[in-house]
Amino acid sequence: MSDLSISGTQVQPQPLPPPPVTEPFRITTNAPQMSDANLTPGRRKLQKWLGRVLRIVITDGRVLVGFFNCTDRDANIVLSMCAEYLVEGQEPRLLGNVMVAKKHIVSLNIDEPSTPSASLQTQ
Repeated sequence: MSDLSISGTQVQPQPLPPPPVTEPFRITTNAPQMSDANLTPGRRKLQKWLGRVLRIVITDGRVLVGFFNCTDRDANIVLSMCAEYLVEGQEPRLLGNVMVAKKHIVSLNIDEPSTPSASLQTQ
């Protein structure tokens, strides 16, 4: 990049700072913060799942894919930015925030992006 000249003085362009490392999004909660030592293994696992993409198959065969937002004592699950798939390969219907009742959940998976090394190991 060439030198810039403003009213007779030369100004050197500043190098760009490195881009900040960002999380997919930050989880905000009003719940009291608990140390990992106080958490049960199940709660620790649920905490790791927060903000991850979940794929839930429900009893009528639909597949819901969205970000895991929260759960309650009855094991109902709330997904945000949820999409509903009726048939494999068809365009999804965007739903937004969805509460899935425990009694309708057939299976639940964390949707992980496939990595080249993971696909090589399965072949």
